[in-house]
Parts: sequence; structure tokens; C-alpha cells
Amino acid sequence: SVGGCRAAGIYRFEGEDITVRNCVVSDYDGDGISVQVSQRVTVEDCVCHDNAAIGIHPGSGSQDPAVRRNRSYGNGTDGLFVCWRVKRGVFEANALNDNDRHGISIGHKDTDNRFIENEVTGNARSGVMFRSESEAMGAHRNVFERNRILDNGGADDAPILMRGHHHDVVFRGNTIGYVSAPDGGRAGVHHGEHVLRLNLADNEFVNVSEEVVVE
Repeated sequence: SVGGCRAAGIYRFEGEDITVRNCVVSDYDGDGISVQVSQRVTVEDCVCHDNAAIGIHPGSGSQDPAVRRNRSYGNGTDGLFVCWRVKRGVFEANALNDNDRHGISIGHKDTDNRFIENEVTGNARSGVMFRSESEAMGAHRNVFERNRILDNGGADDAPILMRGHHHDVVFRGNTIGYVSAPDGGRAGVHHGEHVLRLNLADNEFVNVSEEVVVE
């Protein structure tokens, strides 16, 4: 498949003040929608499904994106991959379902973003994955509010899995877990010792063995 940093079904590079609205991208041999090195891009009311790689892929220093009311399902990797240096984004009311890897993947210097009222369900790996990064490269100060993060991943995954160094992340008012308890039990949030000042407030944990596991 074609790498999403260089091409996609809909691809923007070094642009500003762009809107992508009411588009459908399916069966592309790469990412559905990819936005790289572009500022203030809005992606609204689009559908990305059954593409070979990522559904929606903002990255490479794309700042102030707005990604709202999109559906991303059945894609070959992640539903939403927040790539490098994505800052001050708003990701709201998206449905990220049944993708072959994570629902949401975030990591490399992706800071100060808000994820609000997204539906993250049925993905093959974790619902929200914080990738393994050093402290200088961590995904700091991101806020997740009122999301539904249900029925994601296998035995080695978690609804929310945080690897590496990330600090001051907030999960507030989310529904996290499983409609039916998985065999063997799984934690709602699984993170390492380098995740600092994690704020978990008013979340509803459903059918999890423990709310939080640190290791």
C-alpha cells in the first residue's frame, strides 16, 4: 500500500485553511484521508472505510485541525492515527469502528488536543493507544471527554493503553470497557510508570477487572 505521509485517497500537503466535507473514500490502497504539514484543516462528515491502511491521518506538524462527525471503519490499520506534532486539534463526534488495529493512535509530540464524544468500538487492538515515546516526544496535555470506548482489542490490549512517557493527560466522563466481560479479565486503563499526572475523573468503567493497572 501507499504510505499515508506521501499519498492517500484524499491527500493535502503544505496547505492552509482547507475544508474536506461530505466525501467518501473506500478501498484505497493506503490511507483514506491524510493531511500533512498543513494548518487549520477541517475534515467533516466524511466516511473512510475498507482502505488498506489508516482511515484518517493528520500529521507532520499539522496544527489546529478540526475532525468532526466522520466515520472510519473497516480500515487495515487505525481508524484515526494522530501522527507527529499535531497540536491543538479538536476531534469530535467521530465513529471509529471495527478497524484492524487501534481506534485512536496518538504519540509523537501530539499535544494539547481534545477528543470529545467519539465512538471507539470493536477495533482489533486497543481503543486508544498512546505510542511509546520519550518524555520530550510524549503526547502531553491531551483531553478525552465523553467518549464511548468499548469492546476493543484482544488479550494483550486494553480499552486505553499508554506506553512510554506522557504527562497531564485527562480522561473525563468517558464510558470505558466491554459490553460483556472478556475471558480472563482486562483493565480499563493500562499504563507504564512513566505516565505522570494522569487525571481520571467521572468515568464509567464497564465489565473490567480493574479500572487501572500500572506496570
